[in-house]
Amino acid sequence: MSKGFSLLEVLVALSILIVAIVTLAMVMGRSASTNTSARRTTYATLLATDKIEQFRALPFDDAALATSTSDTLATDCEGFFDEPAPGYRRRWSIVPLTGSTDAVVVTVAVSWGTASTQALLTTLKVRRAA
Repeated sequence: MSKGFSLLEVLVALSILIVAIVTLAMVMGRSASTNTSARRTTYATLLATDKIEQFRALPFDDAALATSTSDTLATDCEGFFDEPAPGYRRRWSIVPLTGSTDAVVVTVAVSWGTASTQALLTTLKVRRAA
């Protein structure tokens, strides 16, 4: 009976250890990437919420609530976009609610990175009864 491990046993143990370490490193890298993406999405959502709250605080007849053109969420239209933070572009549209003169639909889109990455929020602004 020999004391210690054979070379084969050591190689198998090292192989298992290396696979475990590489897998752990890959998981850590992926989680860091996911964390960054989640942080950007959360910040974009906060920027969109901030703009929605600005519109909700305005009187219904305010000029800032004027009807927008149909492409304001896709392109930069004067008066319907801004850059609230470096790397983020915020666009919004204001469209009358179909069949109503006392309500508008407000949609805010905040994009970052590629134009297809965005947070999109929609709310309804209603004229209050006098």
